[in-house]
Amino acid sequence: MYLIFDTETTGLPKRWDAPITDTDNWPRAVQIAWQLHDGMGNCIEHQDYLIQPDGFNIPYDAEKIHGISTELAQEQGVPLQHVLEKFNQALEKTKFIVGQNVGFDVNIMGCEFYRSEVANKLQELPVLDTCTEHTAELCKIPGGRGGKFKLPTLTELHEYLFAVPFAEAHNATADVEATTRCFFELIRLGEFTKEELDVEADYFEQFSEANPKEIALIGLK
Repeated sequence: MYLIFDTETTGLPKRWDAPITDTDNWPRAVQIAWQLHDGMGNCIEHQDYLIQPDGFNIPYDAEKIHGISTELAQEQGVPLQHVLEKFNQALEKTKFIVGQNVGFDVNIMGCEFYRSEVANKLQELPVLDTCTEHTAELCKIPGGRGGKFKLPTLTELHEYLFAVPFAEAHNATADVEATTRCFFELIRLGEFTKEELDVEADYFEQFSEANPKEIALIGLK
């Protein structure tokens, strides 16, 4: 099982290398979306939650990016405890965590679990990222550090794989949709190794038979 997820937050951390126990460093989650897929790419479940702010406001600079105001989140959001419970249930079902530059999202939710003193296995699960040196080599976009190609954004990777740009909505559901499509297309094209996916050698052939055509969006809004 693959759990692809994304968050929207109150901002960025002061230190990217800080532990998740540094609660002052890590921003708060204001939206989370995920899709759980089986090994052949079939969607088993999908969720999207706005999270009610509890003891914090959403800064205007963050609201300008994702469009989620404190008032909107208070009116339409659900309590964090409910979200953590549902996310924990999804974590129990998956073998891998997947995302675009997903280390950030893992730390955001890891810190939320820590703040709420909720046991979870998020930090223990292996991670598959669509934003890597390998996808940078595929996209070949100049401007990276040390003369290397830059790490692709989600829209750049989507455009490379499908020849159609994806307008990053900074909406967790839309970003998970696009990330999921890119991830499974990378599998279909054989861009992950069997060691990375912990599968038998015939997995890629089986996946291609189950997905003979370019991976499509599943159409969530």
